[in-house]
Amino acid sequence: MPTLLAGTGDATITPPVGTWLEGYGGRTSGSTGVHDDLHARALVIDDGTSQAAVVSCDLVGVDRHLTARVRELASEATGIPAAHIMVAATHTHAGSAGLHPRRDAPLFETTARMIAGAVASAHAARRPAVLKAGAGSVDSVSQNRRAPDGPKDDALRVLLFDAPDHREPPVACVVNFACHATVLYATNMEVSADYPGAAVATVRELTGAPALFLNGACGDVNPSWVEQDFAEAERVGRIVGAEASRRALELRPLGHEHRTWNIRWDELTPNRPPGAMLEPHIRVASRTVELPVRRFEPEPAYRERLARLDADLRALPAGDIARRRQLMEQITRYRTEVDVAARAGASPRVLHAEVQAIALAPGCAVLGLPGEFFAETGAAIRKAAGIEHLLLACYANHYLYYVVPPAEFARGGYEAGVAIVDETAEARILEAAAAVLREVAG
Repeated sequence: MPTLLAGTGDATITPPVGTWLEGYGGRTSGSTGVHDDLHARALVIDDGTSQAAVVSCDLVGVDRHLTARVRELASEATGIPAAHIMVAATHTHAGSAGLHPRRDAPLFETTARMIAGAVASAHAARRPAVLKAGAGSVDSVSQNRRAPDGPKDDALRVLLFDAPDHREPPVACVVNFACHATVLYATNMEVSADYPGAAVATVRELTGAPALFLNGACGDVNPSWVEQDFAEAERVGRIVGAEASRRALELRPLGHEHRTWNIRWDELTPNRPPGAMLEPHIRVASRTVELPVRRFEPEPAYRERLARLDADLRALPAGDIARRRQLMEQITRYRTEVDVAARAGASPRVLHAEVQAIALAPGCAVLGLPGEFFAETGAAIRKAAGIEHLLLACYANHYLYYVVPPAEFARGGYEAGVAIVDETAEARILEAAAAVLREVAG
């Protein structure tokens, strides 16, 4: 099997107390404290011919400016091509706001340097590794937030970069699960990584492996909780982390003799664990996709529509749940959309977003998507790709907010209201995803 080198690096990116938190509207002040630190966790992989890096940051998202700066600094420090570096976010809603060079230049630069430093540390820490892939399931901590019986992805996918010697600890573990990092609510004013932080801590505790969390197609999937507090974030994270740990520990015997004493026959009988060992072969591809910004109406039109909807809601007979839900879908959409329209302006524009794929081995790849995608979009990508071990890293390299399936605009709701790009965006992203995955799978 070809030689694979892998290494991990970790940098703390906790902002100063008082920094505004990103993810919820309505907050009226900056953070009041730090409950748990934010981290940038990097993985560098090297197959002897090519190198690539994936960084998972405890942020709500990373925009193209931060990605470009991280790539520039990390490439200078390591020699990894900038185009071979993926910068993703866990989507915590209790992380730094203002990470844009024109909003808070010192925080932007400091954070970029810390993230790039994690890549440099991972590069320096490379050691021999064996790539193993597996999957489990977590079905108790999430639900489609637009319809309780709507689609979600319960699969939890794991990549283990194992030590060749089973007596040594693993090099790294990558955990891929699709659920909003919103156990904590807008009332929380302390910095926190939310449940993904607890998940990776659990993996480290149970397996000895430094872990990265990549959030999947969870644009319409929320966590389930008893209270929106730190104890619940810990509980949800430990459930996710425990399942990831189980799968990682099951993968460890692959490549070694895994046997059971058969005392009837006085023999050692083999017992192959689940999962796959993969031959490393790094390939990277990306596409820049042009995505038209939606055409918005003038503000008075929204105010008039909202007034009519509010009147209809007040006049609704008690007990008409179906009609109430229809009205709330539209009210929620237009309450949000009127604010987005004011920020976007009246003239049509185009956004440029990157779709990036990093293949680690035949049948194994990480796809970076630049925003929030519905579970059905993730399922469509997987079906079209036909790649057994495909990890979807949403919130990667740029942050477009929601890319909404066309039919969901008419159904209303928050996601349809806050979306910046139009009804053609999903199809354009699907096309680009298929193209880059074909390229790296070839």
